Amino acid sequence: MNAQGVNDEAHLQELFDDPMYIAQEKLDGMRAIVHVTRDGLRIFSRSAGVGDPTRPLEKTSALPHLAALKFAQLVGTILDTEILIPGTDSATLSGTVHRKEVQRENHLVKIFVFDILRDCHSDLMNQILLDRLEALDRVKEELCHPYITVLPVATTRSAKRALYNSVLTARGEGVVFKKLDAYYIPGARPRDNWYKAKKSATFDCVIIGFTKGAGRFNNRIGAVRFGQYVDGKLVELGQASGMTDEVRAEMSEYPEKFVGKVVKIKGMQRLKSGAIRHPQYGGLNPDKKQKDCIWYQGEQ
Repeated sequence: MNAQGVNDEAHLQELFDDPMYIAQEKLDGMRAIVHVTRDGLRIFSRSAGVGDPTRPLEKTSALPHLAALKFAQLVGTILDTEILIPGTDSATLSGTVHRKEVQRENHLVKIFVFDILRDCHSDLMNQILLDRLEALDRVKEELCHPYITVLPVATTRSAKRALYNSVLTARGEGVVFKKLDAYYIPGARPRDNWYKAKKSATFDCVIIGFTKGAGRFNNRIGAVRFGQYVDGKLVELGQASGMTDEVRAEMSEYPEKFVGKVVKIKGMQRLKSGAIRHPQYGGLNPDKKQKDCIWYQGEQ
C-alpha cells in the first residue's frame, strides 16, 4: 500500500476535487503494525527479518514506554501506524529503534495511527477504507494518550487544500491522498489507491555502486549511484551525495555492506527520463525491500 507520487500540478488539483479521495498528513517515520494485547502493545515492522523472511521484525522491546500501554477495551485491535520521534527524520528514528540497547531517545518515539485492520475481534481487512476510517473514528477516544495520535482526515476540497497548505507551511512532509473504496492488500501497491503530494519528494532506490571522490574526498567515495526497477530490471537513475562524514567514511571502507541496500533519495521531482532532479542522500531505509523500489513511468 505504498503511495505513488502525484504526476503533476494538474493531477494534484484533480485529487483535491475528487470526493473519492481523502487526505492525511504524510509523516517521515517508520511504518508499524501495532497489536493491542492484554499485556500491552506489540509493535511490528511491515518487512520481514533476515533470519525469518516469513515473520515481520518486532520492535516492541526497543520501545518499552509504548509496550507498557494497555487498552483493555480494545484487546485484539490491530492498527496501521507510523512511529516517529517528532521533529526528526526517519533516518534518526531508524538508528534509535535498531540499536541493541534502549536509550533515552527511544522514549521519545510516538505512535500516529492512520488505519485500523481489526476492531477488537472484528476483521476489517475485507472492508473498504471508508468503513475502516469509520471504525477508527469509533475507537479514537479510547486510544487517547499522550503517546498516541489518530491522524485527522480531510474529506472536502477545501479541507484537503487547507491540510496540504498547512503541512507545507509547517515544513512537513506533505499529504497522502487515499481512495475511499480501496481495500487493504498487505504488501501490495495497487495502482491509483494512494498518492503522495510533497514539496520535495523522497524515492526509495537501490544502491548499485559509488563514484570516486574528489578534492577533500579524494581518498573516499564521492556519491552513491542509485537505481530502481523498470519492468523487472534494475536501471541506474542517478548519483547522490549529502551523507555525513561518518557515513561517507564507512561507505568508503566497507562498500560491499551498502551495495544492494535500499536508500532514500530526496529530490525536487521525477523527470520524464526517470532521473530525479537535485538528488540528495536521505539515509538507508531498512524497512523496504529491493523489489519495492520501482519506477512507475509517468510519476513526476
